Amino acid sequence: MNWITKFTLVACGILAIAGTKALAHISYTDRNFGTLIISADVSNTTQTISSGFGWADATDADWGDSHRFRYFRFTLANPLTADQSVRITAERNLLGTGPTGTFLPAFSLFSGLAQRANNEGVQQGSVYRTEALAHDGAALSIQSLVNQFGSDNGSGLGGSGKEGSFRSLGNWSIGNDPTYNTAGDAGSGNLIAARLASFTYIGHAADGTSANFGNAAGIVGDGTADGFVTANFSGLAAGDYSLFVGGANYALQATEGPTTFPTYGANVTVGLVPEPSTGSLLLGGAALLTLLRRRKG
Repeated sequence: MNWITKFTLVACGILAIAGTKALAHISYTDRNFGTLIISADVSNTTQTISSGFGWADATDADWGDSHRFRYFRFTLANPLTADQSVRITAERNLLGTGPTGTFLPAFSLFSGLAQRANNEGVQQGSVYRTEALAHDGAALSIQSLVNQFGSDNGSGLGGSGKEGSFRSLGNWSIGNDPTYNTAGDAGSGNLIAARLASFTYIGHAADGTSANFGNAAGIVGDGTADGFVTANFSGLAAGDYSLFVGGANYALQATEGPTTFPTYGANVTVGLVPEPSTGSLLLGGAALLTLLRRRKG
């Protein structure tokens, strides 16, 4: 039995055990901010995040479950000049099934895109077949974790000891499943092979303090747990970026996880703006991040 078969069986076992758990399939559908233009903010106010703790949980040693986030993307046509930055804001709203007025947003910014971000696929006769979306339970995702961390006798995904593929504070990768020549028929052969998508960490921002998001090294919070966080990122190269938005309340794992999925709404805004002259903090790669105070009024 080859490793793909073995880990496909493991992934199927995870699906069976998960029951009502909705494993992540990373998609940017209706969440593409497009190519940013100076002084033209773009907002999305219709999305919900499926937990209040996912981002904070992915800061610890066993990483996090990527389906506890909402995924967005944007493109920079040119490198940022010295007087430009990308401003990202996340603010809770009244959408979702979770308790109103409790969500604490956080986000991480990465260069790179997940599978099928650009409709990657193959023309099959008169039908265009797209590649599969990424998820934690994919055989390739599990194999990647086991390659990095080995096996610890079955704890965590594939024995890797991890809760998922996602890292809020570092680089990570995630795989997808093959697209078969005949949909749903593994015996028909692969039309599109499974592949890993890799994300290079740029930086992050979190609502509140260590009292809510925990004590992992390197977390930058805005100091006020009020449902609003905004930050500027400068020094970014031209290219495609992924923005993962999740919850910053680490303690909610005790009541929301692992099988309940209350949702929380957030308004997410991205804009290309003049760079503020106040001091910046070095955070990830060559990028600079500045946490901003909430505007009054």
